Parts: sequence; structure tokens; C-alpha cells
Amino acid sequence: MNTKPKILFWINGFFLHYCLAYYLQSNLSADFFGIIDINSKPKKFFENQSLVNFKKIWFFHDHIKKTKHELDLNYLHDFEQKNQINLWKLVLNERFFYKHNRFYKFNKEEILQILEQELKFFESILDEVKPDYLLTYDPPFHHQKLLLDLCRVRNIQVLSICGTGIENKIILAADGSTFDLDPKSIDQHSCKPENVDLSQKKSYDLVVKKYLQNREIGIFDKLKALKDYLFDFDSELINSNFMYYGKNKFNVIKDSFNLELKRRKNFNFLQKYSTLNPNLKIPFIYFPMNVDEEMNILHYAPFYTNQIEVIRYVAKSIPINYMLYVKEHIASKLRGWQDPSYYKKILEIPNVVLVNPLFDNNILLKNSKLVTAIRGTTPLKAIKYGKASVVFGNQSFEILPSIFKVDSLDFLPDLFQKALNHEVKRSDYKKYEELIEDRSFEFNMFEYEHKRDNTFFSGNIFSNVLIEEIVMRDFLEENKSSFSNLINSHLKIMS
Repeated sequence: MNTKPKILFWINGFFLHYCLAYYLQSNLSADFFGIIDINSKPKKFFENQSLVNFKKIWFFHDHIKKTKHELDLNYLHDFEQKNQINLWKLVLNERFFYKHNRFYKFNKEEILQILEQELKFFESILDEVKPDYLLTYDPPFHHQKLLLDLCRVRNIQVLSICGTGIENKIILAADGSTFDLDPKSIDQHSCKPENVDLSQKKSYDLVVKKYLQNREIGIFDKLKALKDYLFDFDSELINSNFMYYGKNKFNVIKDSFNLELKRRKNFNFLQKYSTLNPNLKIPFIYFPMNVDEEMNILHYAPFYTNQIEVIRYVAKSIPINYMLYVKEHIASKLRGWQDPSYYKKILEIPNVVLVNPLFDNNILLKNSKLVTAIRGTTPLKAIKYGKASVVFGNQSFEILPSIFKVDSLDFLPDLFQKALNHEVKRSDYKKYEELIEDRSFEFNMFEYEHKRDNTFFSGNIFSNVLIEEIVMRDFLEENKSSFSNLINSHLKIMS
């Protein structure tokens, strides 16, 4: 009888879990299986690789066909009822299916046909393998989230790599929004006696700043990526992978140029109409915006993805003698910022001030009376400054007494008043940090991503390129030490 654990890996162009499988196989006796979500050129590497001994692999997009078939709505309905997974909530928050796709407009039938194929594909694998573990990372796309949720329903242990927002710490959890923390655990936790100066701890802002610097691509790298894209274009990808529908050469090049122009035009508008000198002497509530199209709000605040509407909710709910200071997320430049018409809607709200995205986040935190956000790490950081927060989406640190979760918009004014009157204990931050300390560990995801881009992508940005096994082997050997904490943390649970 086979008693070895069966581990299912989700592997995509991030390559993180392929690397993890390579390192784990020499430390753990287990059967490895892989679902590979990859585009056409690197797919050839996975078809022929010999570095990881998988018992079986499946290529995700081989099972999701563009050809129309008779839709089985009864299957989708029964799946939803049996598994208690809200399917429309997931697919309408998929950036490729709705609102954010600049290349292709999916209709209802196409979305549901893709969804039906995905669910049947995932169920067939789980029925065949019956895995003990799913190893993945916090899912950016609907299909990755679907598999994760389905595994949770079937009591398959999910080890999803999630960033904590504390330095370079990450955590393994099934739920990326709550980190599986027991709400009662914060009341039962006592701080360690040593006195730690929280202000001296390394800021997560510095980690993000370095990441954004690494994402600045030079003109020569862009030209190299463009050349490789033009001369090695795979036209079949447009029909075989729904993420590439509509992305022919002309549309992609046109969109790239438009994005550069949009980024400059939108930032020029922000520079002209957002304030670099906000009045810090008047009472104000601080609202840091989230980056659109990101899982941070798409998956974990699915009913609050319209940030302008959320800003209006807040503006209607704050006391009459307060202003609302709104600041765009600095990482929004990667998406080209928002159009001027978007920011104009914020500027039109009488009790709202649009703060320049380059203004120091810490100064706003220090001088604000309260923080409110859809999601993000700012509300956690606010505790260091003795500020309470009102949050809309699920957060792991909402178990802290100074975090006020929005349950009903009708009672939003009362919630703001309650939060403003709350006395924050700065030691709560230390309590929270210690609570997850035993489960969190050091691994710099941003640094790993930068190394991945440099090693495998043309011009650090073009991903549909061939991968040589010798290059992958060298990459694995060079980065083995940086994976040690990640490997040991998985082994600690699975052993």
C-alpha cells in the first residue's frame, strides 16, 4: 500500500513552485503531480524536463478549448450548490473576463464555457490523484482561486504562499485574506517581555520601493523584448490561451505605445491637480488607494472593487468637521495610472483632497486621525502611529481591536465615529506580529521575481521564450540558499 503523501503543485510562469518541487524532492518522500499554466514556448521545457520527477503533469490550457460546445448549466448550478463557491463573484472579478481587458470582450457564453471546462478539469484531477496537499501561492487569477477553493472544500490541505506585509516575511495559509488565524487568538496572546522599538523595524515600504525600482525597464531591454516578440511571434497562442485572446502583433504594439503615453499623460495630470502640500493641521481621515486589477481587492474585497464608489461611501460617513485625504498607490504607475476623468470624479467630491502619490505615506499616517482602506498593509502600519482603521475587505489583522471591519454600509457613519473614539494600544502591533511569527519566515518574493525576470525573460519583460534545461539547472543551484526557509517551512508541515 502506497503511504507516501501526494502533492499537487500549481506551476506557472512564476516558476516558484517548480523550483520548490525541485528542492523538496531530495528532502521528502512523496509523489509529485503538477498542473502547469504556461504559454507556448516555455511549455516545451516542461514537456521535456528531467529535473523534477513528476508522476504526472497536466497542461491547463490544453484542456480549455475555444471551440464552442453545448453549455451544461445544470452542471455549473450543481457544482455551485454542492461546493458553496460563488462562481459569478469569481469570474466577474477576473481581469481577463470583465472591465480590465483591453484586447478582447468576452461574452457570457464564452465565460461560462471556459468555466465549465475548468471545473470539470479540476474535478477530474482531484478525483484521480486524491492529493494530500495543494502547493500554490496567493492566487491572482480566477482559475487558480477556483482550484484552491475546491481543494479546501474537499479537505485537501492547502499551503499557499502569502505575503504578510511585514518586512520580507511570508506565511503558508489556505486563506490569503485571514491567514487562517483564529479570531480569539489575539485575546489569548501575551507579548514577550522584551521591549522592541517598532519604529526601528525595517519598513515594508522599502521592500515595495525596491521592487518598483527593479520594475523600471530600460529602453534597450524594451527594444530587445520587442524584437524577440516581433520575430518569434506565436499566432497559435491567440486561440489556445484565453489570456491571449485578441493579442495579435498590431494590437499589442499599439497597446504598448498607448500605455506609455497614458502613463505620462495621467501622471502629468496628477502632478498638476493633486496636492504635494496637504494641510496637516486640520482633522482628516486618510484613504490609501489600492492598485486596480490586483487580487488584493479582486479576490478579498470582491464587492468593493469600484474605488470611487468606496471613496464616496466614506465621504458621506465622516464627521462634518473632517476632510478625507485620498492618495493614489505609487504602484499604480505599473498600470499606467488612471485616466484624468477618473481622478476628476474624486476631485469633485467637496470634502475630499487628492494627495500626490509621491507624498510621504508616513507623514499622512502620523498626522491623520483615522485610516480607512479597502485592503492593504497601511491599516496595520497605522497601529504603530496609534491610529485606528476602518477596512472594507477581509484582512488577517482584523482580529485586532483597533481594526473596524465594515459589515453594513447603513451603519458606516456610526462605525467611523466608534473608530475615531477608540484608544489604540500600540502594543497590539507587536502582539499581532508575534502571533504569526511562528508561522511566518523570511523569503523575498520581490527579489525572486526580479531574478526570474533577469534569467528567463527577454528584456526582463517578454515571457514567451524558450527555456534551456541547463539555464534552469544553473538558476536552481544559484538560488538554493535563498529557498532554504521556504523549503523548511513546507517540510515542517508535511513531515
